[in-house]
Amino acid sequence: LMRLKMYCDRIKKRLINPRPKIKIKKISSSISHINADNSIGFVSADIAINQAIKNAKKTGIGLVAVKKSGHYGLSSFYAEQAVKKNLIVFCFTNAPPALAPHGAKKSLFGTNPICFGAPTAKAPFILDASTSIINRGKIRVAARDNKKIPNGVALDKSGKPTIDPKKALEGVQLPIAGYRGSGLAWMVDILSGVMTGGHHAVKVKDPFEDFSGPQSIGHLFITFKANLFQKNYNKRIKDNIKTIKNLP
Repeated sequence: LMRLKMYCDRIKKRLINPRPKIKIKKISSSISHINADNSIGFVSADIAINQAIKNAKKTGIGLVAVKKSGHYGLSSFYAEQAVKKNLIVFCFTNAPPALAPHGAKKSLFGTNPICFGAPTAKAPFILDASTSIINRGKIRVAARDNKKIPNGVALDKSGKPTIDPKKALEGVQLPIAGYRGSGLAWMVDILSGVMTGGHHAVKVKDPFEDFSGPQSIGHLFITFKANLFQKNYNKRIKDNIKTIKNLP
């Protein structure tokens, strides 16, 4: 809900296209490329995950790229749709600059989340995690409510640690696991930005502050049948979960 006004403002300024002509290009029976025509991200991503599901059901694997899109909400929402169809899924999307590459004090990558889902015949396994220590939305809430953020999650614009959310928004967020998190954020930017034809790195615009043009975000969805290599996948995943839950 805290993003609702931002969406409305961008629609009013025609930075989000309210009547997009979304085009799906078939590259093969497994691969599709979608031009979202600057639609709101929820619309184009929903079309894309359904296309990826359809491709995977037909050939065993679905690979769908999206360009010229926008913020699409929670990655797990799209992963849930795939696992309900008994598919394993990866969802990638990039975001406006927030993280500094390892060793830098200027932001370049978004908090680019990594999302993975696997069916289990019961409640699915879904991991939806940003590559930053703390979500950017939580920093915005802290700034709005005049609260401090935890130590060690952000730097101010001069590269010094800060617990002031306003200084953090002007500076950089820190990635999970040091250079590893920075590398993962870069990986997501390559997969969802460079590869798809969407904006990448500093070209992705902040939806709250930059009204100079559309965000032109990219998404990438990979879906495949869980039983491609082992026909007894359901039994194996149940054994896997049971082993973990039985640990002391």
